[in-house]
Amino acid sequence: MWSATPAGGDSSWSGWSPRTAASSRSAARSSRRAAGEYWQRQAHAFALPDLYAFDAGDDAHRFVGGWDVMGLIGGAGPQYFAWQSWKLGWTDDSQVVCRASTGSDTVRLTAVEYGSGTKMAVLPTSPTTAYVVESRRAVQADASLCSTGALVYKVDSSVQTGAGPIQVVDAKPNTTPKPGCRPLDDAPYWAGETFTDSAAGVAIEVLSADGYGETVRVTKT
Repeated sequence: MWSATPAGGDSSWSGWSPRTAASSRSAARSSRRAAGEYWQRQAHAFALPDLYAFDAGDDAHRFVGGWDVMGLIGGAGPQYFAWQSWKLGWTDDSQVVCRASTGSDTVRLTAVEYGSGTKMAVLPTSPTTAYVVESRRAVQADASLCSTGALVYKVDSSVQTGAGPIQVVDAKPNTTPKPGCRPLDDAPYWAGETFTDSAAGVAIEVLSADGYGETVRVTKT
């Protein structure tokens, strides 16, 4: 019969049960939500847009899921997008690679949860639109992430708050999220995967990954 105490008498798991585990996850979600409400209010003061859908439809969080506190408060990944952090002045211009003309760049991205390094690569596609790629890791504010990797999203500054000014690209749209996770929680691209928008002439290839980020190749044609 299964026992909560492992062989050898280690009682570190003593008292564990599915019920207590569920209670711990619920407490963690409540804590993230409380923190998220605070940081969302602060961001509103700096004019960051709401990233959830005002027209909720089937899913009010269909644009960005839980990948930014301005989307789903208490989501799995409440860290601000690198784009948002850059708008706030927390990410320096020197931490951004912009591929505005035809050509390609190989970029070492350090996950946004860490302070130093390159935080995003940006590929403008019009005066108001761009694709962005950043790295996410399950640490610090994002410790509860369901998936990690290179997160790709489209920014459109002409779109009003609550109407999808940022929209995450789902690398795995046909995959059912694992228990406790939502659609888009598994959106990041992994090493060996490529995002393309042939109409916009954009490609983002994930070349490699480690515990601190991804190396990507961004191309405009």
